[in-house]
Formats: sequence, C-alpha cells, structure tokens
Amino acid sequence: MSPHTSSAPVPSKQYDVLVVGAGPAGLMASTCLTTYGLSVLHIDDRPTTTAAGRADGLQPRTLEVLRNIGSVKVEEGKSSLAKRMVSQGVRVYSVAFWDPTETEQLARTSRAPSCPDFIDVVDNYTLLLHQGLIENAFVDEIQQRRQLLSAEKLKPAPHGGVFRPYTFISCETDAAGDSEYPVKAVIQNSETLVHHEVRAKYLMGCDGAKSQVKRCISAPSDTPGGEPKTIKMLGDVSDIIFAVVDVEVSTDFPDILSKCMIHSKDAGSIMVIPREDNLVRLYVQLQKGEGQAGQAHIERDKATLDICFERAKKIFEPFTLEFGRVAWFSVYQIGQRIANHYTLDNRIFLAGDAVHTHSPKAGQGMNISLLDAYSWSWRINLVEKGMADPAILLPTYEQERKSVAEELLRFDSEYTKLFAGRAPNQSTVDLEVEAKHKAVGAVDPVLFIETFKKNSAFATGCGAIYFAGPLSALPDSELVKSWPKQGVFNPPGTRLIAGQRLLPGKITRAVDANQVRIQQEIRMDGAFRIHVFAGRFKSSLPRLEAFASFLASSSSFHNFHRPAASTPLASVLPTQTPSSRHISHEQPPLAANPFFKYLTVFATPYTEWDVDQVPAALRQVRDYVYSDDIFDRRVAEAGVDAPLHRKYGVDVEKGSIIVVRPDGYVGAIVELSEDGHAALNAYFAGFLKGGQ
Repeated sequence: MSPHTSSAPVPSKQYDVLVVGAGPAGLMASTCLTTYGLSVLHIDDRPTTTAAGRADGLQPRTLEVLRNIGSVKVEEGKSSLAKRMVSQGVRVYSVAFWDPTETEQLARTSRAPSCPDFIDVVDNYTLLLHQGLIENAFVDEIQQRRQLLSAEKLKPAPHGGVFRPYTFISCETDAAGDSEYPVKAVIQNSETLVHHEVRAKYLMGCDGAKSQVKRCISAPSDTPGGEPKTIKMLGDVSDIIFAVVDVEVSTDFPDILSKCMIHSKDAGSIMVIPREDNLVRLYVQLQKGEGQAGQAHIERDKATLDICFERAKKIFEPFTLEFGRVAWFSVYQIGQRIANHYTLDNRIFLAGDAVHTHSPKAGQGMNISLLDAYSWSWRINLVEKGMADPAILLPTYEQERKSVAEELLRFDSEYTKLFAGRAPNQSTVDLEVEAKHKAVGAVDPVLFIETFKKNSAFATGCGAIYFAGPLSALPDSELVKSWPKQGVFNPPGTRLIAGQRLLPGKITRAVDANQVRIQQEIRMDGAFRIHVFAGRFKSSLPRLEAFASFLASSSSFHNFHRPAASTPLASVLPTQTPSSRHISHEQPPLAANPFFKYLTVFATPYTEWDVDQVPAALRQVRDYVYSDDIFDRRVAEAGVDAPLHRKYGVDVEKGSIIVVRPDGYVGAIVELSEDGHAALNAYFAGFLKGGQ
C-alpha cells in the first residue's frame, strides 16, 4: 500500500524507541526491540528494501546469533530467520589464493578454510547473499513478532513495522518538554511531504555513513563542569580505489565458484565472491596502469563499468573473462574511520556505518553493524523493564562495541593495504624476506596469507572480545581484583573467559533424551542464562540444595533484582515449554523471575538418575535439566564422560556456575559454593537495580 494513500497508517505521537534506517542494523534493532515487547517507530528513506548488491556476507558468529533469535512462527513453505537465509545463500568453506609465480603468470598458490578448524562454531562457513534477501527475511519476521505485542504497544504500521519512504529531519533530547519521552524528532513522509513530530524514550540512528542522525547531534553540546562534547569521525582515507560489481561471467578460470584472492604481477588485485542467482561479485582494484604506474588509481568520479571490466580482464590474464548481466555496480575509496562517541546523552545512539566505516573486503561491515544493534537492544530492554541502572549499563554499549570496531579497523587497514600491494607497517616486516616474496608480483603472497590466517578468528566474528567491566568479570576487573578470596571468580582450571562468547556444545535433555545445543536452548528473550554445571550427580546434590535455598532467599540476586510490577515480562515470546504438561504436586519453591533462567547440567548420564531427584527450584522447568554425555571432537580424550565440563574447564567434583548474558557472551564464572553465591550477588549488583 502506498504511503500517500489516505488509508495508509501514519506514525503515532509516542514510542519507546525510534529507529532510523532499515538496513540490516536497523532491522536487527527492530527485531530485538519488538521481541522485548517495546513499541518501535521505524523509518527508512527508501521506498523498498534493497533490490540488489550492497552488503553480501554473514559470518559464523552472526549466523549463531540469527539461530538464537529463531522464529516465533514458521508458516508452511517458509523457514525460520537463519534457515531462510541459509537456504537462499551460497556457503563458502574455503578461500583460494592466486599469485604470479616464477613459471606462471597466475597460479593457485594456496588454499585456506574460510573458518579455520581451531574456531569452535557450528556454521563453519561464510554465507553469501545480497542485502535485500537479508532485509526481507527480517521484515517478515518482525511482522510475525508484532502480532505478539500487547494492545498498548502494537501501533499501526506497514508490513514489518517500517514506514517508507520517510525522511529523518531532526532530533533533540528535550527532557523538560516530556521527561518520560525526552527524545523529540521530526520526520517527513517523502511522498506527501507531511511532517510528523514524534516523541520517544530512545532513538537509534542506523542510517549509514552519511547519517543524518549523526549530523543532527554532532554539534557541540555543553557538558556540566567539562568541555563541550561532540561526535567526530576519526581516521584516514587512502587514495586506493576499488570497483565492486555483481555480474554473470563466463570464464576458463577454474575457481570462479570459490572465494578467491587474486594478485596479478603488476595490474592490481581482485577478490572473487560467488553469489546467489548465478552471479559473481568482483572487487576490482582500479589502477591506472601496470608496474610503478599501478600505484596510482583512477579517480573515483571517473570510474566506469567499462573501466572496471577492462581492469578485471587485465588482472585475470592469462585467463579469459566474458561478462553478461550486471545486477549492481559501485565504486568506493578505501578508508578506516570511527566515531569518538556512539552517544552523547544515553538517549540518542548510533550504530553500524554511522560510527565506523572501512573496506568491505574484510567481510565485516554488515556483521559488526548487526551485532552493534543486537548488543544495544538488550541493554535498552533491561533499563525499560526497570531492571538495570541506565547510568551504569547504557555506557557499556559504547565501551564494548567501540573496542570491537577499533580492532576491526586495525585489521582492515593492514589487510587492504596488503591486498592492494601497499606495504604494511615496516616495523613488522622483514624487508629482505618481503623483497624475495615480491620478486614476481606486486603483493607478498606469504605475508598476505599469514595476515589472513592470523586474523581469521576476528573475521568470523568469534574473536570479538570485551574487556573487563561491570558486565565481564575478568581477573583484571575491579570486582574480581577487590574480591576477598581468590578463585571464587574464574575457578582454577576454567577455560571459558568472561567477555567472550559461550563456546558451543551438545548435551542430552533428560526429560526426552533429545540431543540439543546448549547455546541455542534458550532463545533470545532478554534473560540471563545461569548455567549450573553441577559435576557428578550424587556428590553435587548438597551443593545444589544449598544453591536452591540461596535462590529462594530474599537476599539472592534472583529475588532482589526484579522487573517493575507493571512490566513483568522479559519478552513477548511464549513462556510455555513441553514440561508445562507435567503435573507437579509441589508448591513452586522459587518465584519466577523472567530475567533469570537456569540450566542444570550433570556430568553423570541421565540414565543413572531421575529429574525428580534434582532440587525443586532447579527443575521448575523440567526441560532445562541435562546430562553431559555427548562426544565432542575438540575434547576427544573425554569420550562421552562429561566432555562439555572438560571443554569449559569445570571440575566434575566441584562444579561451577556460568553466567551467560542475553547476547550469548559469558559474564562471569564462579564456584558452585556459598562463596560463589555471594559472588553472583555482587556481579549482578554491579549494574542491576534492586527492590522493585
């Protein structure tokens, strides 16, 4: 339905959150916020989703997150969010490297896995598909989730909740005008030119590198007792120019269906990316000539599709390229820039390309943007439900995500310079070895492959780590350093690390003997997942009884940190589980708190004990009781004797408690003991509010 039609929905006056930009990052934010039961006004200045081109790759960590988001309802003939994307895309498991040799103009010199085996993931590949397919999947999923919103939060909107085409005009934080909805924004229907003034509690700008939200809030703002704050983009832009084209090709090049890094002797470099719909994406370095002249690049505004094709054919020699249908063409200039702030007031935020820009060849732009929005959304949910202290929790969004972006820009700068035949930081290079390797070509193939492999963990998204802070109880965090007893946090032998993702693993669900993946057992719903790795069944029971008694006490984090009475739910997802069919003859010992969910894992096979022997507080949801008895090749020496305990470094005679944040990252690891109970209280007291 066209937005100018009289019966088309129009924006309401008030929302919990205004999201500007409906690319992948904005749609991730809307998906999460809708799941959490918040009202969202989502606008985009384009009339439709992306038709072709733009971002194209989903990395293993992003796929892991998409699987955890899941789908609220799978209609006949359709798949869940992640499965739909996987079915539409192309999986890339390996990368081929082509370089000139002493005997051949161009030859395959190496192969490397897209996701090396040492990285512990389920989806060990990069998924390639164009941005529009990703956007469409999100839009349809949001539509399904909107139907679960309460009447108060469900406001009229087009399909998927996105108003198109709407232009963002301005915004400001005006608490004096409305303290509950302090963000005031003006938007415009781009077809009717009608302006709408809306109020929101928060605004998220996901509107790209030329973000209008960023421009609006970048003017210096007064900071009481300090210097004026402003948002600036810091970094450099090089003279290296690349063209990117999605095109059908015919060729005698043998690896055209694989991801390839091709370095010619002196004509430049190309990256080959297989795509859906019989397309290939080519990233073509637009040098002006060969040899030393190749260090100069064609001016960006003079680059054409014909120049791109001519240069591609030159780089591919002696192989032949014939070009057919072109789906998309663009030109970009290499540069790495990052914003000094992601927010100025913890009301108006920025994410994605609005705060970090870089080369697309690292395959990280869309992925890091999606995870920016994912990371921000659960924090907003905790604050809005009255659970968290906004002054402590909301600044951690910038602290954590900015550090990841800084690492990305470091990697991207090194990687793209090497790809384009430019030397990296000379202090890190053996000049004699480099000269030998480059004797037959412009790019040092050995150094390039080493750089690719060295950064592979980060490139997959699994190497993104968060430093010590209120959410990550690392040994150098203030909480752990000041804790009176050593070894309560991060017990001896622990292999998991706070501030890193929970490693995947399989366990057996006791009630039905199904094998399940621990990282996917609780879908994204805004809750903390408390993983109780109990160890041996019989010896663990006294410790579990003590933990259950602690949870039931008024002083436990479970009872002290509760949502406001008017907002009892963490999300709109159904709370029913198969175990709800079980008739219990006991009074529930633990008052439900939707922000804490408990999974108990025993080192003893489920065939040797019964769920009813588990302390009642830890079997209120009977589906969340498991045995650790499934072989894991990464700890093959354990066989089927508690391999996940071994992988995580949990002593089967003592047990541990692992706190997993709503985003799947480990927050804290503590002893399964009274000291550990106190440590959990202290951890959550560091950022949550109490006594609701």
